[in-house]
Amino acid sequence: MFIKTLKFAVGLLLFLSVSAAGFTPQYTDESKKVRLHWKNPTIRIALSTSLTKQSFNFKPETDVRGAIERSLKTWENAANIRFETIWVERQSISPAGNFGDGVSLITVGQTAENLSLFRDDKNGISAQTRTFYNSKGLITEADIVLNPYQQFSTDGAFGFFDLEATLTHEIGHLLGLEHSFVLGATMYLNQGKNGVYNLPAFSPRTLAEDDITGIRALYGAKSEDEECCGKINGKLVLANGKPAKNAQVWVEEAESGRVVSGVLSNNEGEYLFDGLNPGEYRIYAQRMSEVNSYIAEPIGAVSVEKDEMAEIVKKLQSAKTSFNLQFTGFKGQISALAVPVNGGKSFIIYIGGKNLNTGEIEMSFNSPNISVIPDSRQIYDYGDEITVASFEVRIAKNTPLGEYGIFVSTRSERATCLAGSLTVEEFENIWFERLFD
Repeated sequence: MFIKTLKFAVGLLLFLSVSAAGFTPQYTDESKKVRLHWKNPTIRIALSTSLTKQSFNFKPETDVRGAIERSLKTWENAANIRFETIWVERQSISPAGNFGDGVSLITVGQTAENLSLFRDDKNGISAQTRTFYNSKGLITEADIVLNPYQQFSTDGAFGFFDLEATLTHEIGHLLGLEHSFVLGATMYLNQGKNGVYNLPAFSPRTLAEDDITGIRALYGAKSEDEECCGKINGKLVLANGKPAKNAQVWVEEAESGRVVSGVLSNNEGEYLFDGLNPGEYRIYAQRMSEVNSYIAEPIGAVSVEKDEMAEIVKKLQSAKTSFNLQFTGFKGQISALAVPVNGGKSFIIYIGGKNLNTGEIEMSFNSPNISVIPDSRQIYDYGDEITVASFEVRIAKNTPLGEYGIFVSTRSERATCLAGSLTVEEFENIWFERLFD
């Protein structure tokens, strides 16, 4: 039995980031070879009547049924899966152990078993998913509990968790996906309540390319998506010949610079991208540390074709930077969340960490559609524990929707990156600086 947890934090001036743990898929073994998934792509979900009863948990007029239906449909549209739902009087999920009761339940019931999952953090977690599986990695049951201590809405109300965003994330766990390090992905570890950046928390309702490639890797593309999919396989080694384990590796579209998939290398330094559309890509890798930032290293350019496997092996330089990039931010708030923006506008984007209070700090992007306005850098005093800088960033009107990496460097050092930390969205960010044609 595994417990998969989604932690949320309210974006005040600052909240600490939590590193995403694991590959995008969940694995049953330490070597990360056996991926969790359902054997039958038609998955039956039991919906507890606790979700439709008037309670403290839902703001009046919250569209609970609609949020459930839309969240399930979001994943159905991405891969070869289908959900069947029934409503049941059952309130409590299966107890922890080797075996569940075979019923995959979504509930908010105030039962002892459900409440016990949130005993250690009643305020910071919106939901949890408990997954049961067999020795072959086949999921036999997955139960989702919305935090009975918390409140949810579907209208963006300040201070509430967004119900649709929460459900979409947890259904990803139910399907076998782990947390992603791509900040703008639905499966990213940290997601905020409505009000972070003075905006509704709607971004996780929509799957990032990273989420889509992850779910395709488990279940395949939809039958009508005839062009998909290809793979990239590779290995990273350090200068001393040892494997570069637990490094962030991500793929960007060569033309747009958009992040389409991210994985962590395993203990042998190996990585695998699956579920990719045919096309031209660039691969980057970056070692991770809580103390230092490492440079983001280009691994190579790859052409992906349907039903083909591209392979690439690379030795990492593993150079550290003099600064430690930890956070991004917006509207004076620094957090571990992606910043949502719109095309045709400019926005003041913040970065935070250690030793960023220098006139040499620079921000850049790999996308030809996203640029930093010259001489827009500002340095701020946020106290002794963190240093903060901001830049005005222009988003071209034709920028494809999706996630883009923020690269930070100095004049003498190569860049480190927060992968997928800027997300170009359809929903409106009203706090822009300027409009562009």
